[in-house]
Amino acid sequence: MAMNQARITTWVNPNALRRLREQMNVSPEQVEEQSRLLQRSYYALIPRQELERWESGQSAPTLEHLETLSEIYRCPVGYFFLPEPPKRRFPLSFRGLSASKDKLSFLTQRSLYRFLELADWLVTLIEEQGIAWQVHIERSDIEDVDTLVQREQQRLGFNEEVRQQWKDTEEAFQWWRLRVEEQGVFCFQMKLEPSEVRGASLWVQSRYPFILVNHQDVEATSGRLFTLLHEYAHLITTPADEEGIACDFRGREGTHEPFANRFAARMLLQPERLKERLARLGKLRFRESWSDTLLDEIRQPLFVSRDVVLITLQEMGLAPSDLYRQKREQWEQQKLWARSRSPKRTTKRERKLRELGLSAVRVLIAASEQGFASPVDVADVLEMKVEKASEFLQWARSEVW
Repeated sequence: MAMNQARITTWVNPNALRRLREQMNVSPEQVEEQSRLLQRSYYALIPRQELERWESGQSAPTLEHLETLSEIYRCPVGYFFLPEPPKRRFPLSFRGLSASKDKLSFLTQRSLYRFLELADWLVTLIEEQGIAWQVHIERSDIEDVDTLVQREQQRLGFNEEVRQQWKDTEEAFQWWRLRVEEQGVFCFQMKLEPSEVRGASLWVQSRYPFILVNHQDVEATSGRLFTLLHEYAHLITTPADEEGIACDFRGREGTHEPFANRFAARMLLQPERLKERLARLGKLRFRESWSDTLLDEIRQPLFVSRDVVLITLQEMGLAPSDLYRQKREQWEQQKLWARSRSPKRTTKRERKLRELGLSAVRVLIAASEQGFASPVDVADVLEMKVEKASEFLQWARSEVW
């Protein structure tokens, strides 16, 4: 029995299995759930009871099982054999991280790791294969929000005539996302724990800009639009020598957060436009508190979020200066995101295109057609079977060109 136990523990380190799972803040039940989802892509099922036996050294997983765990924990298979698994840290700027948060959830960690992995893979591909990629956004040290907003609205082509053409917030979001991507920015949408992170931004090699928007935002599309431009503000104001992913964590305001908030709000809604809307509703006056119902009535025809309206009200002196902070705390406690649902049913292809965005998909198509990336590599990036990945690229080509 002792000999058998020794043989099992030399195949894989039980302590490494447990530590890597704990680093991702994922329970055995969640591992089993994730493995069921991955079965569609030929990964092995990981029963909770078996995982617990592996972690206690009572039995050992197969290589197929380790490959599944590697995918779930976002780490190399080799980590499971190390005497002590390395402590993995994000190259994060933890601005705004709540003091009560000492560990990010599994959902957030998994998406952030995928964000970083995709950014690294895309940049490596572009650099090594000489794929033409132009970035047009300009970093700026402009400290006046209005001046910066005026410059960016003009560059991106936004005006009130454009707003009048939108039918709903989804059209508004897609318009802005396309304009940002046309600047050479990679824009991803992934699921993040809404109570933790609203978005992230990243410069790679000081040349390639990336944005991550939480697909589970509090106010669905209008909230994601606010986040998109908030992160865009970080990209254009980040010093050229500053690298690493910057996450906007919920819970505490960072030093640059008010500026990014004001930029996003002002890009989407000028005070003059809000003044017209308030006058039409007979609400053009100072209030100590603005109810959610009233904020929704104001914002709907403007295709903006409550954040935008409330920040602008404060700028106009029609609300107390700290009301936005107070309302954000209330919205977090109410967990409004649990009720956010997209009314439109989408296909798997559409969801994947929505996740990766046009910029990343264009690079994938170019790399695939020119032989720079193998079908297996493309399938891995898309998290699809090889044949499905090929079908996706054929479909996507007609969508993005």
